[in-house]
Amino acid sequence: MANKSFQLESLPNEILVDIFEYFDAQDLFRAFYHLNHRLNNLLQSLHYLSLTLLKFDSNQMNNYQIFAPYIHTLKIDYAVNIDLQYFTNIHRIILLSPTSNQLKQLVINDLPYLEHLSIGYEHFLFSSYLSDLCEKIFSQNFPRLTSCYLFEPRILEIIPDLTQSISIRILKMDNIDVFIYKDLLSLCPNLYFFEFTILNQQEEEFCSINPHLNLKRMIIKFQNLAQIYSDCRMISYLTCVPCLEQLNIYEINFDGNIKEYFDYKWFSSLIQNSLLFIRKFQYFLYLYGMKLNDQNMIDHIQKNFQYVHKNRYQSRLFLLK
Repeated sequence: MANKSFQLESLPNEILVDIFEYFDAQDLFRAFYHLNHRLNNLLQSLHYLSLTLLKFDSNQMNNYQIFAPYIHTLKIDYAVNIDLQYFTNIHRIILLSPTSNQLKQLVINDLPYLEHLSIGYEHFLFSSYLSDLCEKIFSQNFPRLTSCYLFEPRILEIIPDLTQSISIRILKMDNIDVFIYKDLLSLCPNLYFFEFTILNQQEEEFCSINPHLNLKRMIIKFQNLAQIYSDCRMISYLTCVPCLEQLNIYEINFDGNIKEYFDYKWFSSLIQNSLLFIRKFQYFLYLYGMKLNDQNMIDHIQKNFQYVHKNRYQSRLFLLK
């Protein structure tokens, strides 16, 4: 049999597309664009190209306009200046540590296809564009925005003055208190999944919140620095979400006494009385500075957890260190 040299172009389009999925958009266009008409058409037909920019490169910035219209997911760090007007098909944007210019780009560009936005901690200085961006998020100015991760803490100062977004269904926030929680539920009436961390406050007064009937999944995180978390500190967060089906709680306990959990109620009464449709409850307890070498203690805590929930729904306790 005569030897034949293998050529990439001899592969069918379906296999080439599978291969191209392993490339970042910048490397992909640099390697294959302008080689021939077939590859050009194939690259331009791809719908889920991603681009990650973690550092400033003047040559790179001068060339991204070539493939920018085909980018679906854009992930950038603080050392990158970007012009979003070229990214006409962008669906997902992740700002790891946004600069004022990056926030400005989100404000001044329409981004009609944007579905997911993640904003990390702002880099260095407070931006005057943060307020305008929040107003744009919690409105219909991003008409397809359904998923939003907002970790910049100064957003909390702006939220009470915002309007409403009926499109957001997934929301992740950093530290919030019960009043911000109330505002967010009001801002996002169609919210389905909500993850947040409760601010570490010794006392938190009860806040009456109108029922939110669309929220089905929730993750609550908190740090327990002094004593066991009580129902009265969680009641405002749970009584207003009666249709919740899945609840995960993450507790970080620093240098506490493990015996305090022997007779702990794990919010069982509150869950039973407030969450009528709950199907799954998971509790992740991180015990920093505590020894988990005594299997009898671990078994005692696990049995107590299962007993108080009494198999009314799927429940599980994870003890971690």
